[in-house]
Amino acid sequence: MTLYLASSSPRRARMLTEWGIPFAIVTAETDEVMEDDSPEDCAAQNALAKARRGSEHVDAGLVIGADTVVACDGRILGKPLDEGHARAMLELLEGREHRVITAMAAVLVPERTEAARLSVARVFMRRLSDREREAYLGNPEYRDKAGAYAVQGLAASFIERTEGPMDTIIGFTMSDFYALCNELRVDVRR
Repeated sequence: MTLYLASSSPRRARMLTEWGIPFAIVTAETDEVMEDDSPEDCAAQNALAKARRGSEHVDAGLVIGADTVVACDGRILGKPLDEGHARAMLELLEGREHRVITAMAAVLVPERTEAARLSVARVFMRRLSDREREAYLGNPEYRDKAGAYAVQGLAASFIERTEGPMDTIIGFTMSDFYALCNELRVDVRR
């Protein structure tokens, strides 16, 4: 069974590579939903849209889509639009708890059978000094990250503690990936 990752995220690709799972990247350009009834619904809709879009380019195989959102104070934080937006996101998250939601969806082709999973982790970010914040924003790391930070990157020192799966915070929950494979009766390991 060929696995297709409907994502341009280098983090997701790296995780699959590190786990020794062969895959190919497939195009999955979609307009992400950033406002919905809940952050969970938002992430789930985006993940499924990516998997469905990716499956349009595949004759046979399993297509995986994933989406990660950060939620704080009832607000859904996706990827920042620019440095000012990233600064505002960090200022909202500093000194408090927020949730990181990663949804994963799979479409089995040609059957068009679908399955989805959702995982939530809690992250506690410490207060940052103005100098720390500006130094961080001087690096491009924040640009393609939900909530404007990567727990596995330079922002690791900002995190006081986490509760829940670390791979959920990174953006690809491996236990959910394997659960999707099992649900669809697919073995992607070779």
